[in-house]
Amino acid sequence: MLRRALLAGALIGVVTGLVLVHRDSLRLTAVWPVILGFALWDTAGERGTRGIMAALAAGAGVAGGYGVFFIVSEFMPITDLSLGIMSGLAVGVMVVVALLSRGWIRVSAPLIGFAAFYGVFEPQWRQSPSNFLLHGLDATSVVGLGLVIGALAASLVRWITESTRQRAAASQREPRGAEPTAPFSEMLGRGGE
Repeated sequence: MLRRALLAGALIGVVTGLVLVHRDSLRLTAVWPVILGFALWDTAGERGTRGIMAALAAGAGVAGGYGVFFIVSEFMPITDLSLGIMSGLAVGVMVVVALLSRGWIRVSAPLIGFAAFYGVFEPQWRQSPSNFLLHGLDATSVVGLGLVIGALAASLVRWITESTRQRAAASQREPRGAEPTAPFSEMLGRGGE
């Protein structure tokens, strides 16, 4: 267990370091969504098998956040009340869809995506709601890419560390070449006759 935790921590640390070093190449203006994507560790499922679904659900949360700001900017009065009503409706719909999916989508994944988009974009939107289309797409791409990188990295690390654990458990089991404990004649059912 300790070796698995150390390996997971080292791998996640390497991915974080690489993302921070190459943030300009990745065109990320904010790096914290990548680290937030690591929070989808549990959502990725056993051995990271649901990593793509976790990334897609987080992406749906980002799209939901974009939709909220789009509707408020284009069709509603720009007030805290409008933003609050639309945000509440969006979060409620995401929770209902996740619960109705019967385990395919964990509730946390779209909510993490929504919160990440909201955290990155809301300060920009408050300064200039009329520039929604320009800044909204930029924030969507930064947050979406960051969460996908984080979720897929968490899935990969989880697959590597849990595969290592399963191989170790399999090697501790009884060896395959063990000799039988009963005479061969008894195994054939003749009882030594």
